[in-house]
Amino acid sequence: MTNIESILEKLVSFAVPMVEREFTREEYNVLFPRGTVETPLGRVKLGKSQFDKMEERDAGGRRELLGAMHQTLTDPIVVIRETRDTKTALVYIKSFTGNGGINPVISVVVTQDGENIAITTYRRKLREVRNKIKMAGSIVYEKNDGGGPTNGDKSPPSKI
Repeated sequence: MTNIESILEKLVSFAVPMVEREFTREEYNVLFPRGTVETPLGRVKLGKSQFDKMEERDAGGRRELLGAMHQTLTDPIVVIRETRDTKTALVYIKSFTGNGGINPVISVVVTQDGENIAITTYRRKLREVRNKIKMAGSIVYEKNDGGGPTNGDKSPPSKI
């Protein structure tokens, strides 16, 4: 089995239910105190407009990704390095169960002024994620088989 096939197998076998969080500033601040989150690769700061982007993008469809953004950053299945037009980003990928299938979510983290900044979070189809992994510059992090799947909910209790 190739490394890509192994990762795709993990995206299916480690898929978890998406944690639903109410889309409010208060919940956002609970999940991301001081606008930061600890990932397997270190601390990531959320871009200043992340909350607003989630509210506006896809006609508000990204609002339901608040919990998934936290799950994806804190418990990714794989993180790849992607380069486009001389700009490099870390792409955190986690998959979720629901709607009759496997639903990957991606969070993109860039380095600005020496800080890792999450700039966007969105859904992708499994085939699109496969292509993204194939084109990746490198695999930076891969969830260990030994630990088994976690529920991915390392988030603090909801304020509601």
